Amino acid sequence: MATHEEMTELFGAERVVTLARPIAEERGLSESDAEMLCDVGLPKFVDVLFTLDTAEEGPDPFTVVPVAAGGEKTHILVLGGPTDDPSMRYCLDMERGYVILMSFDEEPRAEIVNRTLGDFVEFLYRFVLRTKHLEQAAPQDRGPYTDKLVEYLRARDRYAFAQPDSWWSMVFEQVG
Repeated sequence: MATHEEMTELFGAERVVTLARPIAEERGLSESDAEMLCDVGLPKFVDVLFTLDTAEEGPDPFTVVPVAAGGEKTHILVLGGPTDDPSMRYCLDMERGYVILMSFDEEPRAEIVNRTLGDFVEFLYRFVLRTKHLEQAAPQDRGPYTDKLVEYLRARDRYAFAQPDSWWSMVFEQVG
């Protein structure tokens, strides 16, 4: 699991955002989710995949939003969004603990991205490590490196790769 030190080494200290512990408590985060956001943090930007600098459409990062899904009401904590879709947000389902990708347009839709916030942060961290590694890698080494990474991430969170059209399956399909 990535630590704050590893995150700041990879992204830069000014590009990793942590949440203040009193805010995490005020928002009602579980201890493990508070630990992840307060002690490890989120990157400000991961090309195409994630940004804290969301467009003015939709809720801002670290905002708690009540939602109704499947006849149930729950609360989600907005984490950020993809860099290429201002209506989408990554959100933490505060009751179930998983991370979803949710649209905030006229017809809201959502899909589970990771089973835990820790796995989501680890996926972002490892994806950027992969990008940096492949900058220096020979072309024949790129596929095997990515295959090993997917194997590692799948072992952490099998659900994230359960379907060929799941978020992470599609990301790795596109990057090869």
